[in-house]
Amino acid sequence: MRVLIIGGGKVGGYLAEVLADADHAVTVTESDPRLARELGESLDALVLEGDGTSIELLKAAEAGRADWLVAVTGQDEINLVACELGLTLGAKRVLGRLNDSRNRTTFDAMGIPVVAVTDLIVTLITREVDVVGLERIAVLGRGQVSLIEIDIPEEAPHRRVSDFSLPGQTILVSLTRLNGRLIVPQGETMVMPGDRVMVVTRMQQEPEVRAALCRLEDEGV
Repeated sequence: MRVLIIGGGKVGGYLAEVLADADHAVTVTESDPRLARELGESLDALVLEGDGTSIELLKAAEAGRADWLVAVTGQDEINLVACELGLTLGAKRVLGRLNDSRNRTTFDAMGIPVVAVTDLIVTLITREVDVVGLERIAVLGRGQVSLIEIDIPEEAPHRRVSDFSLPGQTILVSLTRLNGRLIVPQGETMVMPGDRVMVVTRMQQEPEVRAALCRLEDEGV
């Protein structure tokens, strides 16, 4: 699968790393020269420095051949325009990061699907979600599903993924070791102290997921 990512910040950089590790063809555009250089040195992906709303840059990134164009910068205007241009150039599917919920109607009017970020504030207030010990990367499905990172405590035992009692509709996306090694987990993959785990789950299940992953004793002890 060919994926073009507009924006090489935390979300874009992590997405590129995971997709490249899964053997997808990944291209990233990043306007900040320093960050673009760092990404080019650390990612197994093509990194192009420049404005993601530039037609010339998008053509150089072969947007017309992309199965997905994902615009995840911190500016909605850039994400919207990049997605529009991507569709014009022939990208099969697009997805934009929504930073300001007031701009949702504009994305909807243009038929651009979004991943909402600011919906998180309303969700936290209305559901009083405990966010201690986890970092939320993105909110999906209008605040119903979240992508979170959880650090496994140093005191936790080594356990297989299959050993955890996780709630339904929860997926472990990746593990990052202390040495920086990235792993796409399966049932027999060992989760070790110090690992950073990337998880997709329903918003209301976050505390339960955290409790299961950070448990300091094995089940039944």
